[in-house]
Amino acid sequence: MMGEPQSIPQSVIYELINETINKDAFSIALPTTGKIKDYVKYIAFMPLTWTQYFTIPSPLSKRNDNYYPLTMVCSTVWIFAYTFIIVWFTFDVTEGALNSKFSLLPMFLYPFGVTFRDLKKFDDFKEALAVFKRELPDQEISLAETYSP
Repeated sequence: MMGEPQSIPQSVIYELINETINKDAFSIALPTTGKIKDYVKYIAFMPLTWTQYFTIPSPLSKRNDNYYPLTMVCSTVWIFAYTFIIVWFTFDVTEGALNSKFSLLPMFLYPFGVTFRDLKKFDDFKEALAVFKRELPDQEISLAETYSP
């Protein structure tokens, strides 16, 4: 019938948004935006991003598509290392610098990390909605489709 919007398969919509949003997700190249903020962030995170880039195989690449068990193990090792460093830092600051038997540091410091993570998720969601509206203006997106753990 004329005038009715064509239905596009859900997998095509997800692939379109994923390709547009994550086109440089696994690149360690310098940012091309030209913003000073992006260069500073790139240099600040370089030790983490470069070591993870070379030690964790990307499950999204065509060459490593069957390496997902190795990717999970490597990611788990990195998470363990981060957790160990955070707990060690908290303990050292509490015992050494603050000379206290209990730690207030996690109550004040860790929520900032969660806030930064959530702000990034919110920005990614806004960008995904913009791509969705630009590329598929006749389609609607439901709240259930926006959730991706």
